[in-house]
Amino acid sequence: MADNKISDSQLRLQLVQFLFAHNIDIEKLYGALGADLSSADAEAVSHMAGVIDGVTLATTKIRAHGVDNWAKN
Repeated sequence: MADNKISDSQLRLQLVQFLFAHNIDIEKLYGALGADLSSADAEAVSHMAGVIDGVTLATTKIRAHGVDNWAKN
C-alpha cells in the first residue's frame, strides 16, 4: 500500500481552500484558537498569506470578468 501522506504545503493549501469556501477570516480563526502569529512558523504563515492573496485576487477577477476571461484581464 502506497503512503498517501500529503506535504505540509499541500495541507496548508487545502486548509486555505476550505476557509475561503466557508468565508472564514483567517485572522479571526487564529484569534479564536488563541494562536499568536508572531510566534508561528514564518514560512507557513507566509505560504498561507500568499495562497489567500492569490485566491482572493482570482475570485475578484472571476466575479468581474467571468470564468472564461478572468485570467486575460
